[in-house]
Amino acid sequence: MPRVLAIVSEDLGRGFALTGVDVEPVADTAGFRAALDAAVSGGTCGMIVVEAELMEQLSAEARQSYAALTVPLVIEVPGAIRWREEQALPFDDYVARLVRRAVGYQLNIKL
Repeated sequence: MPRVLAIVSEDLGRGFALTGVDVEPVADTAGFRAALDAAVSGGTCGMIVVEAELMEQLSAEARQSYAALTVPLVIEVPGAIRWREEQALPFDDYVARLVRRAVGYQLNIKL
């Protein structure tokens, strides 16, 4: 069965570990790139969660090549989350964009 792997900083990795996700903590861009390449070519991951701040340090071409993958699906999550008031949230929020990218079309979710 394909597994979910989080390649994130050590601090963020502690939170992912609490959920039961496999975690690969990295300290720098070189370690991040090596871990991501190994996970992509390994064939055991169905989804790889990566920290957006680490992904931003890669070249635009490298980011596009990872974003184009469907198996494993590479998903960026922000490492530093800032809380905002509800009215300040953008119309097209982060989760909706992730779902649209993974599924391939817009889903309207009403709460």
